[in-house]
Amino acid sequence: MLIMTAAMLVPLVTFSGCAVDSARLYFVKARLQQACDAGVLAGRKFISTSGTTLDATASAQATAFFNNNFHSGLFGTTGVAFTPGKTSDGQVSGTARATVPMTLMSMFGISAQQLSVTCEARFDVADTDVIFVLDTTGSMACLPNDSDSTCSSYVGATNAVSYTRPADGSASGNDSVAGYPGSTGYYVPEKSGSRIAALRTAVLSFFDTLATASDPSTHIRYGFVTYTSTVNAGKAIMSVSSAYMVGGTNSPNKSWNYQTRYQYGTSNGTPQWRYQQLALDVSNLVNNASSTDPTKVSATSQWAGCIEEAATTAGAGSFSLAALPNDLNPDLTPTSNIATQWKPMWPDVIYARNGFGGTGTATSNGDSSNHPNIGAPSYLQDGYVSCGKPVARLKTMTRSDVSAYVNAADFRPIGGTYHDIGMIWGTRLLSPSGIFAGDTVAWPGHSAPNRVIVFLTDGDMAPNSAIYGLYGIEYYDRRVTNGSFGNARQYHNARFLAECSAAKSRNISVWTVSIAPGVSSEMRSCATTSAQALSTTDGTGLSTTFATIAKQVAMLRISK
Repeated sequence: MLIMTAAMLVPLVTFSGCAVDSARLYFVKARLQQACDAGVLAGRKFISTSGTTLDATASAQATAFFNNNFHSGLFGTTGVAFTPGKTSDGQVSGTARATVPMTLMSMFGISAQQLSVTCEARFDVADTDVIFVLDTTGSMACLPNDSDSTCSSYVGATNAVSYTRPADGSASGNDSVAGYPGSTGYYVPEKSGSRIAALRTAVLSFFDTLATASDPSTHIRYGFVTYTSTVNAGKAIMSVSSAYMVGGTNSPNKSWNYQTRYQYGTSNGTPQWRYQQLALDVSNLVNNASSTDPTKVSATSQWAGCIEEAATTAGAGSFSLAALPNDLNPDLTPTSNIATQWKPMWPDVIYARNGFGGTGTATSNGDSSNHPNIGAPSYLQDGYVSCGKPVARLKTMTRSDVSAYVNAADFRPIGGTYHDIGMIWGTRLLSPSGIFAGDTVAWPGHSAPNRVIVFLTDGDMAPNSAIYGLYGIEYYDRRVTNGSFGNARQYHNARFLAECSAAKSRNISVWTVSIAPGVSSEMRSCATTSAQALSTTDGTGLSTTFATIAKQVAMLRISK
């Protein structure tokens, strides 16, 4: 028995030694690989964007993270070494080595084993679709650090100046579609170093940051929504289907109700007018860009492209994601029901009968000051009617494309602040199941893109019942407040937060940026996480903030 036991002891020790030392080698190699990965990830985060060799800071960070994750002497290891480097395409690679002594197997002449691993890290983006939702209201003409009172005084005392709407030169396919060129718009003159000037720089900083992080296989698309009390989305809608707009070529409905007037007689050669809500045919306005104005004598109107929204629920302080009204439904596809269709804004035919002093029918001789036309220059200059730059549908854009959009003649500040309007259309343009779903489909052979909304504002919600915008004139139409004008801000904030929730439920990552001393509760609630609700009161800080978002949108990952 002793002889047999002795004979069996040798293979038993061999098997045991092999198992023990193999386990040690496996564990050390796994830790070596983890440390190598940690090192190159840290190095890539701190890498300089220039040069063909790894800069000292990145090299030091990579080495420090490796050393923190793998300690020399682990299981008796010696000769531990980590060598970071820079690849030809600007990424960080690394090689790690360690020598592991044998324990039981050393009894059989097996020497220490050297282990080696390689690693590489990339800092780039997956396919990503980004919609910028940008506040272009009158206060954006102020300085970033202007107080509310200073800014209000400036905007209130400024007579807005006019400009001629430009053509963007790319109104085809899925490109951004211009409002009809040649119509007149107004804007508040910008202070030198204004908020909107800082915004232009910040958007380009965002683009540059993502462009630096991406590689040739990455696809990035951009889109834009500028918002005030309405949004210029008419031509974008028509580019999908004219049937979606009341009065469109294939639309079953040709007329929409406006707070307007009509001539019912004359008195001593002076027209007599009746003021009330009337249905007017908008077919020529929508399809031909201009139309005879039936409320005047020998006058025509031109459509800039801004819209009135589909039907909503008035007087609602909260909404259910499972049963959103038409206007808050990002996936709304209009039918023959006029409540589901969008309508053209037509300020030339809108009249504030009785000086906002009544809701019924009113009559008048001539055009006294008590019955002003909302389309008059004085209303446009004061921002009671505004129609900004047309939305830009998602598409691949060059830096020149992005710069052209934010520096265009119609990217101007004017009007009042309605966050819900911006969020509704930002979500609608980015929804993977709405009328613009074709713009955000996955690239061939790729997974669905990341979808991101960057929402910027410089103030709180500021609804006004006398403004003509996305929901008509609230004083008369009462589509949002149902007549409870004192609760207007509450109702609009409820709509804003409902749309933020609708975006997040569609896996859209929402970032909010406030040009303000802090972040409001609404902006914090809207963002996907509290860390994605940011603020700044500095023009340069706005660029830094946008670049920070872009870095977070980019994904740091191990590629090898």
